[in-house]
Amino acid sequence: MVKFDDKILERFSRQIIIDKVGIEGQQKIMKSSILIVGCGGLGSSAAQYLVMSGIGQITLVDNDEINLSNLNRQTLFLEKDLGKKKAISLAKKLKKINPFTKVNHLHLRLSKKNINKLTNKFEILLDCSDNFETKYLLNKFCIKRKKKFVSAALQNFDVQAHAFCAWENSTNPCYECIFPQKLNTNSLSCDEMGILASVAGFGGILQAILTLDIILKSDKDIFKEMILFDSFKRNFTKIKTKKNKNCLICN
Repeated sequence: MVKFDDKILERFSRQIIIDKVGIEGQQKIMKSSILIVGCGGLGSSAAQYLVMSGIGQITLVDNDEINLSNLNRQTLFLEKDLGKKKAISLAKKLKKINPFTKVNHLHLRLSKKNINKLTNKFEILLDCSDNFETKYLLNKFCIKRKKKFVSAALQNFDVQAHAFCAWENSTNPCYECIFPQKLNTNSLSCDEMGILASVAGFGGILQAILTLDIILKSDKDIFKEMILFDSFKRNFTKIKTKKNKNCLICN
Protein backbone atom coordinates (compact mmCIF):
# COMPACT_ATOMS: atom_id res chain seq x y z
CA MET A 1 0.00 0.00 0.00
CA VAL A 2 1.25 3.49 -0.91
CA LYS A 3 1.65 5.76 2.11
CA PHE A 4 -0.17 9.09 1.79
CA ASP A 5 1.63 11.97 3.45
CA ASP A 6 0.35 15.55 3.44
CA LYS A 7 2.27 16.40 0.26
CA ILE A 8 0.76 13.52 -1.73
CA LEU A 9 -2.72 14.25 -0.39
CA GLU A 10 -2.45 17.88 -1.46
CA ARG A 11 -1.00 17.08 -4.89
CA PHE A 12 -3.78 14.66 -5.80
CA SER A 13 -6.57 16.18 -3.71
CA ARG A 14 -8.70 17.15 -6.73
CA GLN A 15 -8.75 13.54 -7.86
CA ILE A 16 -9.22 12.03 -4.42
CA ILE A 17 -12.39 14.04 -3.76
CA ILE A 18 -14.07 12.44 -6.80
CA ASP A 19 -16.44 9.70 -5.64
CA LYS A 20 -15.25 7.26 -8.31
CA VAL A 21 -11.60 7.77 -7.33
CA GLY A 22 -11.16 8.45 -3.61
CA ILE A 23 -8.21 7.16 -1.59
CA GLU A 24 -8.69 3.61 -2.89
CA GLY A 25 -8.70 4.73 -6.52
CA GLN A 26 -5.65 6.92 -6.06
CA GLN A 27 -3.90 3.95 -4.46
CA LYS A 28 -4.64 1.90 -7.60
CA ILE A 29 -3.29 4.67 -9.83
CA MET A 30 -0.10 5.02 -7.81
CA LYS A 31 0.52 1.27 -7.83
CA SER A 32 0.06 0.93 -11.59
CA SER A 33 2.83 0.33 -14.11
CA ILE A 34 2.53 1.51 -17.71
CA LEU A 35 4.66 0.97 -20.81
CA ILE A 36 4.38 3.66 -23.49
CA VAL A 37 5.57 2.73 -26.97
CA GLY A 38 6.27 5.90 -28.94
CA CYS A 39 7.19 9.32 -27.54
CA GLY A 40 5.75 11.54 -30.25
CA GLY A 41 2.51 13.55 -30.25
CA LEU A 42 0.45 10.79 -28.66
CA GLY A 43 3.07 9.39 -26.30
CA SER A 44 4.34 12.67 -24.89
CA SER A 45 0.82 13.90 -24.18
CA ALA A 46 -0.39 10.59 -22.69
CA ALA A 47 2.72 10.31 -20.53
CA GLN A 48 2.40 13.87 -19.24
CA TYR A 49 -1.18 13.42 -18.02
CA LEU A 50 -0.59 9.95 -16.60
CA VAL A 51 2.37 11.24 -14.59
CA MET A 52 0.31 14.22 -13.41
CA SER A 53 -2.39 11.75 -12.32
CA GLY A 54 0.13 9.89 -10.15
CA ILE A 55 0.90 6.69 -12.08
CA GLY A 56 3.47 4.74 -10.06
CA GLN A 57 5.78 3.65 -12.86
CA ILE A 58 6.15 4.51 -16.54
CA THR A 59 8.68 3.20 -19.05
CA LEU A 60 9.11 5.02 -22.37
CA VAL A 61 10.22 3.22 -25.53
CA ASP A 62 11.28 5.14 -28.64
CA ASN A 63 14.25 5.00 -31.00
CA ASP A 64 13.76 8.44 -32.55
CA GLU A 65 15.44 11.82 -32.00
CA ILE A 66 13.76 15.22 -31.67
CA ASN A 67 13.56 17.30 -34.85
CA LEU A 68 12.09 20.69 -35.63
CA SER A 69 8.85 19.35 -37.12
CA ASN A 70 8.07 17.62 -33.80
CA LEU A 71 7.84 20.85 -31.83
CA ASN A 72 4.40 21.96 -33.03
CA ARG A 73 2.64 18.93 -31.49
CA GLN A 74 4.99 17.39 -28.90
CA THR A 75 4.55 19.88 -26.11
CA LEU A 76 7.34 18.92 -23.72
CA PHE A 77 10.12 19.32 -26.30
CA LEU A 78 11.84 22.67 -26.95
CA GLU A 79 14.27 23.95 -29.59
CA LYS A 80 17.16 23.35 -27.21
CA ASP A 81 16.20 19.65 -27.27
CA LEU A 82 16.70 19.25 -31.04
CA GLY A 83 18.83 16.21 -31.82
CA LYS A 84 18.31 14.62 -28.39
CA LYS A 85 16.82 11.17 -27.95
CA LYS A 86 13.05 11.45 -27.43
CA ALA A 87 12.66 8.82 -24.72
CA ILE A 88 15.52 10.20 -22.63
CA SER A 89 14.47 13.83 -22.99
CA LEU A 90 10.81 13.08 -22.23
CA ALA A 91 11.76 11.04 -19.15
CA LYS A 92 13.72 13.98 -17.73
CA LYS A 93 10.77 16.34 -18.23
CA LEU A 94 8.30 13.91 -16.64
CA LYS A 95 10.44 13.48 -13.54
CA LYS A 96 10.25 17.23 -13.01
CA ILE A 97 6.47 17.20 -13.34
CA ASN A 98 5.97 14.49 -10.69
CA PRO A 99 8.94 13.17 -8.71
CA PHE A 100 6.72 10.48 -7.14
CA THR A 101 6.45 8.61 -10.46
CA LYS A 102 9.30 6.26 -11.36
CA VAL A 103 10.16 7.02 -14.99
CA ASN A 104 12.43 4.80 -17.09
CA HIS A 105 13.45 5.19 -20.74
CA LEU A 106 14.64 2.89 -23.50
CA HIS A 107 16.16 4.31 -26.69
CA LEU A 108 15.29 1.48 -29.04
CA ARG A 109 12.63 0.17 -31.40
CA LEU A 110 10.19 -2.44 -30.13
CA SER A 111 10.59 -5.70 -32.05
CA LYS A 112 9.71 -9.39 -31.96
CA LYS A 113 13.10 -10.08 -30.42
CA ASN A 114 12.81 -7.72 -27.45
CA ILE A 115 9.07 -7.31 -26.79
CA ASN A 116 8.80 -10.09 -24.22
CA LYS A 117 11.75 -8.89 -22.16
CA LEU A 118 10.76 -5.20 -22.31
CA THR A 119 7.05 -5.42 -21.64
CA ASN A 120 6.34 -8.49 -19.54
CA LYS A 121 6.25 -6.75 -16.13
CA PHE A 122 3.77 -3.99 -17.10
CA GLU A 123 0.02 -4.10 -16.48
CA ILE A 124 -1.09 -1.85 -19.35
CA LEU A 125 0.64 -1.13 -22.65
CA LEU A 126 0.00 2.09 -24.58
CA ASP A 127 0.43 2.01 -28.33
CA CYS A 128 1.47 5.55 -29.26
CA SER A 129 3.26 4.43 -32.41
CA ASP A 130 2.61 5.72 -35.92
CA ASN A 131 2.90 2.41 -37.79
CA PHE A 132 0.78 -0.74 -38.09
CA GLU A 133 3.74 -3.08 -37.67
CA THR A 134 4.10 -2.02 -34.02
CA LYS A 135 0.34 -2.07 -33.41
CA TYR A 136 -0.04 -5.64 -34.65
CA LEU A 137 3.01 -6.75 -32.69
CA LEU A 138 1.63 -5.25 -29.46
CA ASN A 139 -1.80 -6.76 -30.12
CA LYS A 140 -0.42 -10.29 -30.48
CA PHE A 141 1.78 -9.94 -27.43
CA CYS A 142 -1.01 -8.56 -25.23
CA ILE A 143 -3.28 -11.47 -26.11
CA LYS A 144 -0.54 -14.02 -25.48
CA ARG A 145 0.57 -12.47 -22.17
CA LYS A 146 -2.87 -11.26 -21.03
CA LYS A 147 -2.07 -7.56 -20.98
CA LYS A 148 -4.48 -4.67 -21.40
CA PHE A 149 -3.73 -2.54 -24.43
CA VAL A 150 -4.71 1.07 -25.28
CA SER A 151 -4.18 2.24 -28.85
CA ALA A 152 -4.78 5.47 -30.75
CA ALA A 153 -4.24 6.81 -34.24
CA LEU A 154 -4.25 10.27 -35.79
CA GLN A 155 -4.96 11.71 -39.22
CA ASN A 156 -5.42 15.35 -40.16
CA PHE A 157 -8.28 16.50 -37.86
CA ASP A 158 -9.26 13.02 -36.66
CA VAL A 159 -8.54 10.86 -33.62
CA GLN A 160 -9.50 7.25 -33.03
CA ALA A 161 -8.86 5.48 -29.73
CA HIS A 162 -9.74 2.15 -28.20
CA ALA A 163 -8.87 -0.17 -25.31
CA PHE A 164 -8.39 -3.90 -25.77
CA CYS A 165 -8.60 -6.90 -23.49
CA ALA A 166 -9.46 -9.67 -25.96
CA TRP A 167 -8.37 -12.48 -23.65
CA GLU A 168 -10.74 -11.52 -20.83
CA ASN A 169 -13.91 -12.97 -22.39
CA SER A 170 -15.21 -14.46 -25.62
CA THR A 171 -16.84 -11.27 -26.91
CA ASN A 172 -14.06 -8.67 -26.57
CA PRO A 173 -12.40 -7.94 -29.94
CA CYS A 174 -8.68 -7.56 -30.47
CA TYR A 175 -7.02 -4.88 -32.59
CA GLU A 176 -6.85 -7.14 -35.62
CA CYS A 177 -10.57 -7.96 -35.39
CA ILE A 178 -11.22 -4.31 -36.22
CA PHE A 179 -8.21 -3.65 -38.46
CA PRO A 180 -7.28 -6.85 -40.32
CA GLN A 181 -3.60 -6.85 -41.15
CA LYS A 182 -4.12 -7.68 -44.81
CA LEU A 183 -6.05 -4.38 -45.28
CA ASN A 184 -3.36 -2.09 -43.83
CA THR A 185 -0.14 -3.12 -45.54
CA ASN A 186 0.29 0.18 -47.41
CA SER A 187 -1.08 2.66 -44.86
CA LEU A 188 0.77 5.92 -44.23
CA SER A 189 1.94 7.39 -40.93
CA CYS A 190 0.66 10.70 -39.55
CA ASP A 191 3.98 12.29 -40.60
CA GLU A 192 3.08 11.45 -44.20
CA MET A 193 -0.64 12.30 -43.96
CA GLY A 194 -0.41 15.42 -41.77
CA ILE A 195 -1.82 16.16 -38.35
CA LEU A 196 -3.17 19.23 -36.56
CA ALA A 197 -1.11 20.03 -33.46
CA SER A 198 -4.00 20.09 -30.98
CA VAL A 199 -5.41 16.83 -32.37
CA ALA A 200 -2.20 15.00 -31.46
CA GLY A 201 -2.41 16.33 -27.91
CA PHE A 202 -6.06 15.37 -27.59
CA GLY A 203 -5.33 11.85 -28.82
CA GLY A 204 -2.74 11.37 -26.09
CA ILE A 205 -5.08 12.78 -23.46
CA LEU A 206 -7.80 10.38 -24.62
CA GLN A 207 -5.38 7.47 -24.20
CA ALA A 208 -4.54 8.67 -20.70
CA ILE A 209 -8.26 8.86 -19.84
CA LEU A 210 -8.88 5.31 -21.12
CA THR A 211 -5.88 4.05 -19.16
CA LEU A 212 -7.13 5.61 -15.92
CA ASP A 213 -10.63 4.25 -16.58
CA ILE A 214 -9.13 0.75 -16.87
CA ILE A 215 -7.17 1.17 -13.64
CA LEU A 216 -10.28 2.37 -11.81
CA LYS A 217 -12.33 -0.44 -13.40
CA SER A 218 -15.01 2.02 -14.44
CA ASP A 219 -16.80 -0.03 -17.11
CA LYS A 220 -16.04 -3.31 -18.89
CA ASP A 221 -17.78 -2.00 -22.02
CA ILE A 222 -14.63 0.06 -22.53
CA PHE A 223 -13.18 -2.99 -24.31
CA LYS A 224 -16.07 -3.17 -26.79
CA GLU A 225 -16.06 0.29 -28.29
CA MET A 226 -14.06 2.58 -30.53
CA ILE A 227 -14.00 6.33 -29.93
CA LEU A 228 -13.83 8.65 -32.93
CA PHE A 229 -13.44 12.41 -32.82
CA ASP A 230 -13.57 14.67 -35.88
CA SER A 231 -12.23 17.97 -34.60
CA PHE A 232 -13.04 19.81 -37.87
CA LYS A 233 -16.76 19.05 -37.66
CA ARG A 234 -16.74 18.68 -33.86
CA ASN A 235 -18.30 15.22 -34.05
CA PHE A 236 -17.72 12.77 -31.21
CA THR A 237 -18.78 9.18 -32.00
CA LYS A 238 -18.62 5.94 -30.02
CA ILE A 239 -18.92 2.76 -32.08
CA LYS A 240 -19.66 -0.65 -30.59
CA THR A 241 -17.12 -3.25 -31.71
CA LYS A 242 -17.37 -7.04 -31.95
CA LYS A 243 -14.97 -9.93 -32.00
CA ASN A 244 -14.34 -11.26 -35.48
CA LYS A 245 -15.03 -15.01 -35.27
CA ASN A 246 -12.60 -15.56 -38.17
CA CYS A 247 -9.75 -13.65 -36.51
CA LEU A 248 -6.72 -15.92 -36.29
CA ILE A 249 -5.10 -13.82 -33.56
CA CYS A 250 -7.61 -13.91 -30.69
CA ASN A 251 -9.76 -16.99 -31.46
